[in-house]
Formats: sequence, C-alpha cells, structure tokens
Amino acid sequence: MNINNVTLRQLRAFVAIADMGGFAAAARKLHLTPSALSLLIKELERTIEVRLFDRSTRSTTLSLAGSEFYPLARKLLEDLGRALESTQDLQRKKRGTVRIACTPLYAATTLPQVFLRYKQKYPAVTVYVLDSLNQQALARVQSGEADLGIAPQREMPPELQQQSLLADRIWLICRPDHPFAARSRITWAQALKEPMISLTLDFTKRLQADLFKHSDTLVFNPAHEVSLITTALGLVQSGLGITAQPGRALSLINSFGLVARPLVAPVVDRHLSLFFMRGRELSPAAASFRDFLNEIDL
Repeated sequence: MNINNVTLRQLRAFVAIADMGGFAAAARKLHLTPSALSLLIKELERTIEVRLFDRSTRSTTLSLAGSEFYPLARKLLEDLGRALESTQDLQRKKRGTVRIACTPLYAATTLPQVFLRYKQKYPAVTVYVLDSLNQQALARVQSGEADLGIAPQREMPPELQQQSLLADRIWLICRPDHPFAARSRITWAQALKEPMISLTLDFTKRLQADLFKHSDTLVFNPAHEVSLITTALGLVQSGLGITAQPGRALSLINSFGLVARPLVAPVVDRHLSLFFMRGRELSPAAASFRDFLNEIDL
C-alpha cells in the first residue's frame, strides 16, 4: 500500500458517496459522471487495499472498514479546508501579528488612536508595541525583532527604508509661574538663555542642526539631558529649567501642571518616519499596517 498515491479527489468522492447514500447522488453533487466517480473509488480501494463500500443492485453502504475510515477522511478534508481558509485570511490581512518598535512619546500619544482605528478594520490582527529609544527602534527592525519602526527622521543604514509620516512642531514647555508663560510666543534666542532640559544626545544634535540652519548664534547647550520626555517634564515641574519638545508631548503636560508656548525664529519641526527593511517582504499583517498609516491623517 502506497498512501502517497491517495488523492484529494478520491477522498472527496468517498466522503460524498457516504454522505449522499449512493453513487448517483454523489456524482451529481460533484458534477461527475457515475463512471468517473466509480473509477475514483476503485483507484482508492486499490491503493489502500481495502473495500470501502458494500454494493448491491439496490443500495450502496459503507463496509466495516469504510465506516471506520469515513470519520477520519471527513476530518482530514475539514482540517485541510480550515488550513486553506486560514492561509487565505493571512493573505487577505484579516489576521496575523505586527510588531512595532516605537519611541515612547509617539507610542503614548499617537499610536493608541491609530490602533483603535486599525483594529476596527482588522480586528483579528494582533499588534505588539516595543517601546524603544530612537536608535533602538531602528536596531530592532534590522534584527527582525520588529516588523516596523516609528522614530524621528534620520540618516540610516542602506538596508533600511524610510517613509515620512508627519511633521511635529517643537514647542517650549515651562512652569505657569515662569516669565515665558505670560508671553504668546518665545523666540529661540530668548529660550536658549534659560537652563534647557533636552533629550538624549541624538535629539540635541538634530535640534542644534536645525537651529544652525537659521543662525550660527543659536547655540543649544542643555543643562540636563534625559532619555524620556516624562523625565524632562518632571524636571521642568521641579523648576530645574524649561524644555523644547514636539507638539505631541502637549497632551502630557497638564498632568505635570505645565504650559506650552510656540517657539519661533525659527519654527522647527521634528519629522516622524516609518522604518522597515529594504528588500525584506513584510508579512501581510505588517504590510496592512504600513498601508493603513498611508491612508489616514495622523
């Protein structure tokens, strides 16, 4: 007996005859001629060396071996159908897993609403967020730990691809009893005379580069550098200085009792990007999330 010669057509023919109670009805269901259906069953019985039906001029019934084989054959076809449907669901992006490495600010302020809208469209897709500092987000995409990375725009290795998401204006944040709180706007020249609390060196360097494009007199020498925006806000709350942060951070300042004012001369934007590997095919779920970001207004 060589089970490798058993075909799906033979199994479907066997199950259909057992379900319909005879060859004629099964042939009509499968859109086959009775002779073609009979040939399929003969080939199956010859291959497995077992008689599956007891035939008479009046009826066709399962043999003892056929009765034992029937639930197994039916389950095999049902399992195959579910497996194919599941694979098609993956391809249609109905389910799957997306892993996103994202900087803490945007993970806290931007992604929650994006996820809510995405889940309405793809309810069976599971999304994992890996909170990461800027360089960590890119490293996680490169290593394969994350499918996608969301971080401020930057120079990147050639194996990564970058897609612009949004521009986020930099604002000044201070205590309500600070003199700046009474003004409608503050220039960078004024702000840089105060003790500044900045994020990591990467953020400071990029901000300094933007300021130098306007004037080489705008020198950014922060009094304190921290990794997280919430830490920067806490230091401002304690009176250790002021900070300049992207506009998405403004939703966090009320809990610290702080206020924000627009910074001008120049207006500086922090550009947020989506990162993914060049030449590495995204999973259907990850591709659907990337495409969804392109469809919506962030």
